[in-house]
Amino acid sequence: MALKIFVDFDGTITRQDVGNAFFREFGGERCSGYVAEYKAEKISAKELFRQEVAAIGVLDEGRAEDFLFSQPIDDSFKSFVEFCRARAIAFHVVSDGLDYYIRKILSHNGIDGVSFFANKLEAVRENGIARLDISFPFDHAECTRCACCKRNIMLTHAGEEDIIVYIGEGYSDRCPAQYADVVFAKDELQKFCQEKNISYFLYSSFDDVVERMEDILSRKRPKKRREAEMKRREAFSCE
Repeated sequence: MALKIFVDFDGTITRQDVGNAFFREFGGERCSGYVAEYKAEKISAKELFRQEVAAIGVLDEGRAEDFLFSQPIDDSFKSFVEFCRARAIAFHVVSDGLDYYIRKILSHNGIDGVSFFANKLEAVRENGIARLDISFPFDHAECTRCACCKRNIMLTHAGEEDIIVYIGEGYSDRCPAQYADVVFAKDELQKFCQEKNISYFLYSSFDDVVERMEDILSRKRPKKRREAEMKRREAFSCE
């Protein structure tokens, strides 16, 4: 048995939803309209991203880097990374955002070598112009609500005996939280856990997470959450 930790990026590691801010900044206000269509379930997550990418058109990469490097992260996330590495605890960042900015923001903050899964955005250069190409390597064929299926990533990278820990705050965290034994929640995810009677730990920073994790690790054998274990078994039986 081992702990496997999965961490959301936008609004969890970063202080705000960088993806939404990025598309508003470079794609304009019409991107807010696309988000409204998505929330009304008129379009899928992948269609939302495709429309937002089309709205940007040609990307000024220098300006984009300046924008991304100005995005603050939780100051205690680096300590959390060191905490996990010192104890050989496997953790992965799982995001329904874009690898394009995740890699840049982590590296800019001196955090390298972190395993992460996200939608793939590439700036393809043609005649000196950077045009964007988006793809979805971790999608779920039967689910339209997220373009990157965090649940499947969790189930793939955790064994039957492992204790799954999930840390998140938003819409795309609602599904994976249901399959986790230990949930750290705030904001929208906290409300969802309350509505669905999912036990969780409230946190405001990764210092809170580390403090609680030290308590969990001090126990002889952390317990699985029965409802989460049943949902994982159900998911595997449907594959």
